[in-house]
Amino acid sequence: MKWFRRHEGSLPLGVDVGPDAVSVVASSLVGDGFIVRERATQGVPSADERELDLRIAETLRRIVGDFGTRERRCVLAAPAGEVVTRTFRVPPGMRRGEAERAAALEADTIVDWPHRERLTALDSIPGTSDEMLLSVARTSTVERLVAIARAAGLRAVAVDAPACAWRRAIPLADAVLDCTPERAALIVFGRSAGVVHSFAPRLIDERLAASVRAAFVEARRDGLADVQRLAILAARDRYESLEALLHDDGYAVVPVSLGGVEGPPWTLAYGLASWSVAPLGLVPQ
Repeated sequence: MKWFRRHEGSLPLGVDVGPDAVSVVASSLVGDGFIVRERATQGVPSADERELDLRIAETLRRIVGDFGTRERRCVLAAPAGEVVTRTFRVPPGMRRGEAERAAALEADTIVDWPHRERLTALDSIPGTSDEMLLSVARTSTVERLVAIARAAGLRAVAVDAPACAWRRAIPLADAVLDCTPERAALIVFGRSAGVVHSFAPRLIDERLAASVRAAFVEARRDGLADVQRLAILAARDRYESLEALLHDDGYAVVPVSLGGVEGPPWTLAYGLASWSVAPLGLVPQ
Protein backbone atom coordinates (compact mmCIF):
# COMPACT_ATOMS: atom_id res chain seq x y z
CA MET A 1 0.00 0.00 0.00
CA LYS A 2 1.36 3.43 -0.93
CA TRP A 3 2.38 5.79 1.86
CA PHE A 4 2.23 9.56 1.58
CA ARG A 5 4.24 12.34 3.20
CA ARG A 6 3.07 13.18 6.69
CA HIS A 7 0.79 16.21 6.89
CA GLU A 8 0.26 18.11 10.12
CA GLY A 9 -3.37 18.78 10.91
CA SER A 10 -6.02 16.90 9.00
CA LEU A 11 -5.53 13.29 7.95
CA PRO A 12 -7.06 11.43 4.99
CA LEU A 13 -10.72 10.62 5.51
CA GLY A 14 -11.65 7.09 6.47
CA VAL A 15 -14.31 5.97 3.99
CA ASP A 16 -16.31 2.74 4.33
CA VAL A 17 -18.48 2.25 1.25
CA GLY A 18 -21.03 -0.51 0.85
CA PRO A 19 -24.12 -1.23 -1.23
CA ASP A 20 -26.44 -0.21 1.64
CA ALA A 21 -24.59 2.51 3.55
CA VAL A 22 -21.57 4.83 3.48
CA SER A 23 -19.61 5.92 6.56
CA VAL A 24 -16.98 8.66 6.73
CA VAL A 25 -14.67 9.73 9.57
CA ALA A 26 -12.61 12.95 9.49
CA SER A 27 -9.70 13.14 11.93
CA SER A 28 -6.68 15.27 12.80
CA LEU A 29 -3.23 14.87 14.33
CA VAL A 30 -3.13 16.10 17.92
CA GLY A 31 0.10 15.69 19.87
CA ASP A 32 1.01 12.01 19.93
CA GLY A 33 -2.37 10.76 18.72
CA PHE A 34 -5.36 11.72 16.64
CA ILE A 35 -8.92 12.72 17.33
CA VAL A 36 -12.14 12.37 15.37
CA ARG A 37 -13.43 15.72 14.15
CA GLU A 38 -16.54 14.58 12.28
CA ARG A 39 -18.24 11.27 11.51
CA ALA A 40 -21.41 10.26 9.73
CA THR A 41 -23.22 7.29 8.24
CA GLN A 42 -25.93 7.53 5.56
CA GLY A 43 -27.95 4.90 3.75
CA VAL A 44 -27.52 4.46 0.00
CA PRO A 45 -30.75 4.92 -2.01
CA SER A 46 -32.01 1.76 -3.69
CA ALA A 47 -30.66 1.29 -7.21
CA ASP A 48 -30.12 -1.43 -9.75
CA GLU A 49 -26.62 -2.76 -10.35
CA ARG A 50 -25.95 -0.35 -13.23
CA GLU A 51 -26.58 2.73 -11.08
CA LEU A 52 -25.38 1.49 -7.69
CA ASP A 53 -21.87 2.97 -7.87
CA LEU A 54 -23.31 6.34 -8.88
CA ARG A 55 -25.69 6.31 -5.90
CA ILE A 56 -22.82 5.36 -3.57
CA ALA A 57 -20.70 8.22 -4.93
CA GLU A 58 -23.58 10.69 -4.52
CA THR A 59 -24.08 9.58 -0.92
CA LEU A 60 -20.36 9.94 -0.23
CA ARG A 61 -20.25 13.39 -1.83
CA ARG A 62 -23.24 14.47 0.26
CA ILE A 63 -21.65 13.35 3.53
CA VAL A 64 -18.32 15.05 2.84
CA GLY A 65 -20.08 18.17 1.61
CA ASP A 66 -21.77 18.50 4.99
CA PHE A 67 -18.44 18.21 6.82
CA GLY A 68 -16.47 21.27 7.84
CA THR A 69 -13.13 19.83 6.71
CA ARG A 70 -11.55 20.65 3.37
CA GLU A 71 -9.68 17.34 3.37
CA ARG A 72 -10.32 15.37 0.20
CA ARG A 73 -7.73 12.59 0.48
CA CYS A 74 -9.21 9.31 1.66
CA VAL A 75 -8.45 5.72 2.63
CA LEU A 76 -10.83 2.99 1.49
CA ALA A 77 -11.26 -0.68 2.40
CA ALA A 78 -11.37 -3.52 -0.11
CA PRO A 79 -14.26 -5.97 0.42
CA ALA A 80 -13.15 -8.89 2.58
CA GLY A 81 -13.58 -11.43 -0.22
CA GLU A 82 -11.48 -9.39 -2.63
CA VAL A 83 -8.26 -9.12 -0.63
CA VAL A 84 -6.01 -11.72 1.02
CA THR A 85 -3.18 -11.06 3.49
CA ARG A 86 -0.24 -13.25 4.47
CA THR A 87 2.98 -12.85 6.42
CA PHE A 88 5.92 -12.65 4.00
CA ARG A 89 9.36 -13.62 5.30
CA VAL A 90 12.22 -11.45 4.00
CA PRO A 91 15.59 -13.28 3.78
CA PRO A 92 18.61 -11.37 5.16
CA GLY A 93 20.07 -8.97 2.62
CA MET A 94 17.06 -9.02 0.27
CA ARG A 95 16.44 -5.62 -1.27
CA ARG A 96 13.02 -4.02 -1.52
CA GLY A 97 12.72 -4.59 -5.27
CA GLU A 98 13.71 -8.22 -4.90
CA ALA A 99 11.18 -8.66 -2.11
CA GLU A 100 8.40 -7.19 -4.24
CA ARG A 101 9.20 -9.54 -7.13
CA ALA A 102 9.32 -12.53 -4.77
CA ALA A 103 6.00 -11.46 -3.24
CA ALA A 104 4.39 -11.27 -6.69
CA LEU A 105 5.51 -14.85 -7.34
CA GLU A 106 4.21 -15.99 -3.96
CA ALA A 107 0.84 -14.48 -4.81
CA ASP A 108 0.53 -17.24 -7.42
CA THR A 109 0.23 -19.73 -4.55
CA ILE A 110 -2.31 -17.64 -2.64
CA VAL A 111 -4.96 -16.73 -5.23
CA ASP A 112 -5.93 -18.11 -8.61
CA TRP A 113 -6.95 -14.76 -10.09
CA PRO A 114 -5.46 -13.87 -13.50
CA HIS A 115 -2.29 -11.74 -13.31
CA ARG A 116 -4.08 -8.72 -14.76
CA GLU A 117 -6.65 -9.04 -11.95
CA ARG A 118 -4.06 -9.03 -9.19
CA LEU A 119 -2.42 -6.22 -7.23
CA THR A 120 0.21 -7.00 -4.61
CA ALA A 121 1.64 -4.79 -1.86
CA LEU A 122 4.21 -5.23 0.89
CA ASP A 123 3.97 -3.29 4.15
CA SER A 124 6.26 -3.25 7.15
CA ILE A 125 5.14 -5.01 10.33
CA PRO A 126 6.03 -2.94 13.43
CA GLY A 127 8.59 -4.65 15.63
CA THR A 128 9.93 -7.04 13.00
CA SER A 129 12.77 -6.74 10.50
CA ASP A 130 12.51 -10.10 8.71
CA GLU A 131 8.76 -10.17 8.00
CA MET A 132 6.35 -8.00 6.04
CA LEU A 133 2.63 -8.06 5.37
CA LEU A 134 1.78 -9.26 1.86
CA SER A 135 -1.62 -8.10 0.54
CA VAL A 136 -3.16 -9.36 -2.69
CA ALA A 137 -6.26 -7.60 -4.02
CA ARG A 138 -8.35 -7.77 -7.19
CA THR A 139 -7.38 -5.02 -9.63
CA SER A 140 -10.96 -4.42 -10.78
CA THR A 141 -12.16 -4.04 -7.18
CA VAL A 142 -9.49 -1.46 -6.34
CA GLU A 143 -10.17 0.44 -9.56
CA ARG A 144 -13.92 0.47 -8.79
CA LEU A 145 -13.37 1.87 -5.29
CA VAL A 146 -10.98 4.54 -6.55
CA ALA A 147 -13.49 5.50 -9.27
CA ILE A 148 -16.30 5.87 -6.71
CA ALA A 149 -14.09 8.12 -4.58
CA ARG A 150 -13.12 10.20 -7.62
CA ALA A 151 -16.76 10.60 -8.63
CA ALA A 152 -17.43 11.93 -5.12
CA GLY A 153 -14.63 14.49 -5.45
CA LEU A 154 -12.11 12.57 -3.33
CA ARG A 155 -8.59 11.29 -4.00
CA ALA A 156 -7.79 7.81 -2.72
CA VAL A 157 -4.30 7.47 -1.23
CA ALA A 158 -4.70 3.83 -0.13
CA VAL A 159 -7.02 0.83 -0.25
CA ASP A 160 -6.61 -1.07 2.99
CA ALA A 161 -7.28 -4.67 4.00
CA PRO A 162 -10.39 -4.62 6.23
CA ALA A 163 -8.86 -6.86 8.92
CA CYS A 164 -6.05 -4.32 9.39
CA ALA A 165 -8.52 -1.43 9.74
CA TRP A 166 -10.68 -3.35 12.22
CA ARG A 167 -7.63 -4.13 14.32
CA ARG A 168 -6.62 -0.47 14.50
CA ALA A 169 -10.17 0.47 15.50
CA ILE A 170 -10.44 -2.17 18.24
CA PRO A 171 -6.86 -3.01 19.30
CA LEU A 172 -7.67 -4.69 22.63
CA ALA A 173 -9.85 -7.47 21.19
CA ASP A 174 -8.75 -10.79 19.70
CA ALA A 175 -11.72 -10.79 17.32
CA VAL A 176 -14.63 -8.59 16.26
CA LEU A 177 -18.14 -9.72 15.32
CA ASP A 178 -19.80 -7.14 13.07
CA CYS A 179 -23.47 -8.03 12.70
CA THR A 180 -25.61 -5.22 11.38
CA PRO A 181 -28.76 -5.80 9.28
CA GLU A 182 -26.58 -5.30 6.18
CA ARG A 183 -23.65 -7.58 7.03
CA ALA A 184 -22.49 -10.28 9.39
CA ALA A 185 -18.77 -10.85 9.59
CA LEU A 186 -16.26 -12.17 12.10
CA ILE A 187 -12.73 -10.77 11.99
CA VAL A 188 -10.17 -12.90 13.84
CA PHE A 189 -6.87 -11.10 14.36
CA GLY A 190 -3.56 -12.85 13.82
CA ARG A 191 -0.13 -11.56 14.76
CA SER A 192 0.12 -9.28 11.75
CA ALA A 193 -3.31 -9.23 10.10
CA GLY A 194 -6.19 -11.66 10.35
CA VAL A 195 -8.96 -13.48 8.54
CA VAL A 196 -12.54 -12.48 7.83
CA HIS A 197 -15.45 -14.94 7.95
CA SER A 198 -18.67 -13.76 6.28
CA PHE A 199 -22.03 -15.10 7.46
CA ALA A 200 -25.61 -14.71 6.30
CA PRO A 201 -26.86 -11.48 7.93
CA ARG A 202 -30.14 -12.96 9.18
CA LEU A 203 -28.88 -16.06 10.96
CA ILE A 204 -30.68 -16.67 14.22
CA ASP A 205 -28.45 -15.90 17.19
CA GLU A 206 -27.91 -19.55 18.17
CA ARG A 207 -26.64 -20.45 14.70
CA LEU A 208 -24.48 -17.33 14.47
CA ALA A 209 -22.93 -18.10 17.86
CA ALA A 210 -22.25 -21.67 16.74
CA SER A 211 -20.51 -20.38 13.59
CA VAL A 212 -18.38 -18.03 15.70
CA ARG A 213 -17.35 -20.90 18.00
CA ALA A 214 -16.36 -23.02 15.00
CA ALA A 215 -14.27 -20.15 13.59
CA PHE A 216 -12.46 -19.78 16.92
CA VAL A 217 -11.65 -23.50 16.97
CA GLU A 218 -10.32 -23.23 13.41
CA ALA A 219 -8.18 -20.20 14.30
CA ARG A 220 -6.66 -22.05 17.26
CA ARG A 221 -6.04 -25.19 15.20
CA ASP A 222 -4.34 -23.22 12.42
CA GLY A 223 -2.15 -21.28 14.83
CA LEU A 224 -3.74 -17.94 13.87
CA ALA A 225 -5.04 -16.91 17.28
CA ASP A 226 -6.31 -18.18 20.61
CA VAL A 227 -9.32 -15.92 20.99
CA GLN A 228 -10.11 -14.87 24.55
CA ARG A 229 -11.69 -11.42 24.10
CA LEU A 230 -14.45 -10.78 21.55
CA ALA A 231 -15.90 -7.36 20.68
CA ILE A 232 -19.40 -7.32 19.17
CA LEU A 233 -20.82 -4.54 17.01
CA ALA A 234 -24.60 -4.99 17.00
CA ALA A 235 -27.88 -3.49 18.13
CA ARG A 236 -28.27 -3.61 21.92
CA ASP A 237 -30.84 -6.43 22.01
CA ARG A 238 -28.82 -8.61 19.66
CA TYR A 239 -25.60 -7.86 21.50
CA GLU A 240 -27.14 -9.00 24.76
CA SER A 241 -28.38 -12.23 23.18
CA LEU A 242 -25.01 -13.07 21.60
CA GLU A 243 -23.11 -12.05 24.72
CA ALA A 244 -25.14 -14.50 26.80
CA LEU A 245 -24.57 -17.33 24.31
CA LEU A 246 -20.80 -16.82 24.00
CA HIS A 247 -20.01 -15.77 27.56
CA ASP A 248 -21.03 -19.24 28.74
CA ASP A 249 -18.17 -20.64 26.64
CA GLY A 250 -15.66 -18.65 28.66
CA TYR A 251 -15.06 -15.80 26.20
CA ALA A 252 -14.81 -12.24 27.49
CA VAL A 253 -17.43 -10.43 25.40
CA VAL A 254 -17.64 -6.62 25.20
CA PRO A 255 -19.62 -4.18 23.03
CA VAL A 256 -17.80 -2.02 20.51
CA SER A 257 -17.60 1.52 21.88
CA LEU A 258 -15.70 4.47 20.41
CA GLY A 259 -15.54 7.93 21.95
CA GLY A 260 -18.41 7.13 24.27
CA VAL A 261 -20.62 5.96 21.39
CA GLU A 262 -21.75 2.36 21.70
CA GLY A 263 -22.08 0.35 18.49
CA PRO A 264 -21.08 3.14 16.07
CA PRO A 265 -21.82 2.17 12.44
CA TRP A 266 -18.70 4.11 11.40
CA THR A 267 -16.28 1.83 13.30
CA LEU A 268 -14.57 0.52 10.15
CA ALA A 269 -14.27 4.07 8.78
CA TYR A 270 -12.60 5.02 12.09
CA GLY A 271 -10.01 2.28 11.57
CA LEU A 272 -9.40 3.51 8.03
CA ALA A 273 -8.99 7.10 9.25
CA SER A 274 -6.16 5.91 11.54
CA TRP A 275 -4.27 4.29 8.64
CA SER A 276 -1.72 7.10 8.33
CA VAL A 277 -0.83 7.29 12.04
CA ALA A 278 -0.24 3.55 12.54
CA PRO A 279 3.34 3.48 11.13
CA LEU A 280 4.20 6.58 13.15
CA GLY A 281 3.47 4.78 16.41
CA LEU A 282 0.74 7.27 17.30
CA VAL A 283 -2.27 6.37 19.37
CA PRO A 284 -5.95 6.89 18.40
CA GLN A 285 -7.81 8.96 21.00
